[in-house]
Amino acid sequence: MIISKSVFLPACILLLAGLFTGCPKQEQSTLRAAKDGKFYGGTYRINMVRGNPNGLDPVIINSKLADDLALQVFDRLISFDSSLNTIPELATRWEISPDGKLYRFHLRTDVYFHDNPCFPNGIGRKMVARDVEYSLARCCNPGTRSVHFWAFKDRVVGATEYYTAQLEKRASGMSVSGIRAVNDSTLEIELLRPSAPFLLTLANSLGCVVPREAVEKYGADFFQNPVGTGPFIFEKWDHDRQMTMRRNPKYWQHDKTGNQLPFFDNLFVSFIKDDKIQLQEFSKGNLDECYTIPTEFLDNVMDAGRNPKPPYDKFIFQKQPAMCSWFLDFLCTKPPFNNVDVRRAFSLAIDREKIVRYVLRNAPYAPAIHGITPPVMPDYSIDSIPGFGLELPKAREYMAKAGFPNGKGFPVVQLHIYPEPRLVQVAEAVQKMLDEALNVKVEIKTVQFAELLALAEQGKLNFWGTRWYGDYPDAENFINLLDGALVPVNDNEPSYPNSTRYSNPAASEALAKAVASTSIAERMSNYRTAETLAMKDAPAVMLFYEMHYRMLQPNVRNYPLDAMARVVLKNSWFGGK
Repeated sequence: MIISKSVFLPACILLLAGLFTGCPKQEQSTLRAAKDGKFYGGTYRINMVRGNPNGLDPVIINSKLADDLALQVFDRLISFDSSLNTIPELATRWEISPDGKLYRFHLRTDVYFHDNPCFPNGIGRKMVARDVEYSLARCCNPGTRSVHFWAFKDRVVGATEYYTAQLEKRASGMSVSGIRAVNDSTLEIELLRPSAPFLLTLANSLGCVVPREAVEKYGADFFQNPVGTGPFIFEKWDHDRQMTMRRNPKYWQHDKTGNQLPFFDNLFVSFIKDDKIQLQEFSKGNLDECYTIPTEFLDNVMDAGRNPKPPYDKFIFQKQPAMCSWFLDFLCTKPPFNNVDVRRAFSLAIDREKIVRYVLRNAPYAPAIHGITPPVMPDYSIDSIPGFGLELPKAREYMAKAGFPNGKGFPVVQLHIYPEPRLVQVAEAVQKMLDEALNVKVEIKTVQFAELLALAEQGKLNFWGTRWYGDYPDAENFINLLDGALVPVNDNEPSYPNSTRYSNPAASEALAKAVASTSIAERMSNYRTAETLAMKDAPAVMLFYEMHYRMLQPNVRNYPLDAMARVVLKNSWFGGK
């Protein structure tokens, strides 16, 4: 269904006006002085253009949107600094055995869970190692609907056996033998074989620590009643409209000058999906940041060098090549896209240069003419990975080879997307290109973001548009999306992160070698082999590599933009007069 903009925009404006009525502009008088010229106080107001998350239970988080929100409520074993180097968080330090198979984490002893009715008298208790053990084991339990088992499967001792036993309802009394609380402040994780990127995965949402009491009290509703140890305490979620959080007064972390974090008193999150309305509200002072700039307004906001133009130059303007790739996924196990020639034909029929230059007005970092891994990945070069460019004669040859000359006999294809403005624009361009190049008819179907991800994981979509943000700075995180070893044997089970269900044993073997290698050069070489093998089979139509743009209100302090665009707000504050 196409919604008239003349009807949609006023409706959105009215909705947003209602949202922000209860969230007034910041008043300098509400700020309280902290050390080193910093200030406490205020409500940080942010909008999530991608809409409602699927939930804030860490084990089901399958999107950057949900992860950004969870980052406020939960702490993780480790984290990243603004340069994406690993830094301690709940673990103060760690050791890795010489053979690379045993990790020992030394935990903080001054961390408390949020006050919540799940605890006696509503008072949050101290976090201990058994909480970390419990949280990681939940990732290996299919009963939790976990999407993170891939990080433990055939990697952590006992994880696969535990998962299978849970699946077969015979896990009573079992644990993941390779995840052990040694004492209250020490945790061990034992691997079956070395895994170079394993430590990095623990900075992902799978490394969030939750209390058993909250999971048991809220049961199936824990996803909307999250309890953690993070800088902000979850308050309320009005689905599809807004979410609110408040400062955690017992938070353990302090900055270098002794200020207890966080600085903001509250967080206000809205879920308005129209980026034009987001920009409008930011310009009016109703939002403290504007992440992404509408394509239609790029030339008004930025000059040819992608620097801000008046009146937008009064804001803090940030840009950063992103650890993010956009693509159209195929379900590779069912017709018509189980035919590699069809997939190759589609990939060769798309003019990526045109999409970047004319549809998106040069906002992306670059057309995706190589693999799925973005060019900003540390230590990893994508230049030697052959991708797909615009080659119409070859595309038509592949369609004919597949049995569909000039598109004859090819079914109408449904392209599912979520209602993000740029994705809609790209989908419409792709629809036209496939029609003109291959005589393939495409119907665009729009569903909400969380629903699209769920349908894709369940194998219920044939062709869909999405993007992948890096969860950690290692090429494994992108090549995993095409790793057949992560596809369940049972078609009825959800497949994550490889929702295409593409499988190439040679590519999976090269990826496994890369992950087990202790040599960076050898690991990167095997990554390139794996990605090259997978991309030859075109399991997805690569579109472009992203560039981050973010504007902040002039009074926002200490909020850097990294390649993963992580929303780390605990260190930020509002400047005084």
